[in-house]
Amino acid sequence: MKKTLLCIATAFFAMTSATAQVDSRIFNHLSAALNVGTPGIGADVAVPCTRFLDFEAGFSIMPKITYNTDVHLNMGSFIDPISNTLVNLSTVPIQGKLNMVNGKFLINFYPFPLNSFHITAGAYFGKGSIVEVRNTIPGQLSAISEYNKSDIGAAKPIGVEVGDYLLKPDDNGDARATLNTNGFKPYLGLGYGRAVPHKRVGFKVDLGVMFWGTPDVVDHNGVSLSKQDLDNSDGGAFRVISKFKVYPVLNFRLCGRIF
Repeated sequence: MKKTLLCIATAFFAMTSATAQVDSRIFNHLSAALNVGTPGIGADVAVPCTRFLDFEAGFSIMPKITYNTDVHLNMGSFIDPISNTLVNLSTVPIQGKLNMVNGKFLINFYPFPLNSFHITAGAYFGKGSIVEVRNTIPGQLSAISEYNKSDIGAAKPIGVEVGDYLLKPDDNGDARATLNTNGFKPYLGLGYGRAVPHKRVGFKVDLGVMFWGTPDVVDHNGVSLSKQDLDNSDGGAFRVISKFKVYPVLNFRLCGRIF
C-alpha cells in the first residue's frame, strides 16, 4: 500500500512539474514574423516571459516614397540684381522623400492569460531624419540667391514656403531641408493576438503611437528653422508631419512559432 501511494505521489508531482513548465512559458518558445503597417515593412522575433509577457525585437523600413508638388514663394516677383530685370516666379516644383528606418523592442502584457488582448510598451529607435524636400530643377533659384545677398534681400529675403517654414536657396540656387525627429521613440499601444502563438501560426494587430518629440526642420546649412505664420497649405506630407509630436502606428503581424 505504501509503495502504491508513493508511486501515485511521484506521478502526481511529475505531472504537476511538467504542467508548470509548459504553462510558465519562460523563454521556452521562439517565433519569427513579418510585419506591415505605418512604420513600414519589417521582421522580428519574439519569446515569451511568463504567461503574461512577451518580448518582441526587430526592425521596420519605410520604402523611399517620393511625392512631387508645387509650392509658392513669399514674393512672386523681384528685380534681379545682376541683370536688373523683373523676375516673375510664382511657384516652384519640389520633391519630397519619406524615409524611415527603425529598430524596435516591445513588451506585450497580457492581463488575461487565456485571452490574446494585450497592452504594449517599448520603443522604436533609429534614423532621425525622416523627410527631405528640395526643388526639382537644379539651380532654378539662382536669381533669388543673388537677390538675398543684396541690401534689399537681406532685409526681406525671398524663400520657398513649405508648410510653416521658409526655405531660402543656397548659393547654387537650390532650396532643400530635412525634417528630423528624436532617434529614440517611446511606444505605447494595445492590440489583439500573440507575439508567440499557442499554435504554429498566428496573427497579431497593434494600434498605438510613437512619441518622437517636436519635429525639427533643418536647412542646407544644418540650421534649425523657426516656424512662421505663412498661412499656406503647400508642402504635402512635409507640412503635415511637421505638426505632430507623435506618429500613429497601425501594424499587422503574421508569425510562425519555430519551437
